[in-house]
Amino acid sequence: MQKRYKLSGASLEAIRAKALKQYGPGARIVSAEKVTNPGIVGLFAAARFEATVEVSDLPEPAGQQAPLTPRLVEPGPVHELHGPAIAALLERADAAELEMHQPTPAPVSTASPDFAGLLEQLGKELQPAGPSPSVPALATLPPSAAEPVRKVPQPMTGDGNLIVLLGLGDDALGPALEMSIAAGGSDVRTAGRLTAFGHLHVQGRQGTTAARAQAVLTGQTVVVAFGLGRPGDVPSHGADISLLAADQMWVVVDARHKAEDTQAWVQALQRVVAGESLGVDALAVIGASETASPQTVDTLDIPVGWVDGKPATAPVLGKVN
Repeated sequence: MQKRYKLSGASLEAIRAKALKQYGPGARIVSAEKVTNPGIVGLFAAARFEATVEVSDLPEPAGQQAPLTPRLVEPGPVHELHGPAIAALLERADAAELEMHQPTPAPVSTASPDFAGLLEQLGKELQPAGPSPSVPALATLPPSAAEPVRKVPQPMTGDGNLIVLLGLGDDALGPALEMSIAAGGSDVRTAGRLTAFGHLHVQGRQGTTAARAQAVLTGQTVVVAFGLGRPGDVPSHGADISLLAADQMWVVVDARHKAEDTQAWVQALQRVVAGESLGVDALAVIGASETASPQTVDTLDIPVGWVDGKPATAPVLGKVN
């Protein structure tokens, strides 16, 4: 039987340390939320984190004090943005992204004749990059020297940047929370067919832009756990994935599943995102330590960046991770 506890702290790292100290190595964070003072633009100074910790009901060593009796987890405040707040945050996000793309930051008035042109330029810059021009291989190079060196992908950081993790069922939520903890606290949200207590659900371009705007104000990266449902549901999500306009896209796969089953739905997903002029950047693998053949995920030909709750040490599981 699983027991759940609610902990709070100044950061997710502090909560994880507290959970380890109080409940031991079996404690696992299953949901987390950054709670801020409600308000509009600029009033997010005071903030703390609240997390729900799940502990397996295992027999305890003799002499060790039993964990405290779990108390009912009450729903924490969920700060949704409506009406004027969304409009204000969208305006702030537009201004922040314009500044990032200009070589010399300078305030631009919405009354300026250049404002419309800058918005048009920003839209072009945010479009997914087209395929890089192919470089012909030199016939004189030996095969080993001509092969590109694959690097281990890293989760993107940066205020207002958005990472999307795509997985079947609720597979994407675990790696999303783990990446958030490793980064010191990201704004973890859900999308698609996945919802989770304590996490706002992102839907459509306006919701995504509002999430980015709030993350700029709170100094966070947005991590979206997108639920694809069942393998047969994958082809229906192309438009929803495209509207998220992700800066980085990961696919979450379970190494315990049959290689041919995983390859079938991942290839279907790649065709869907390619149809939206998008691409997959990296692979997050779960269950690698629970199978004798985790290297079967290497047949997907997507570089591995995350394995069982921590960054990968090599871009393939055929090498030690």
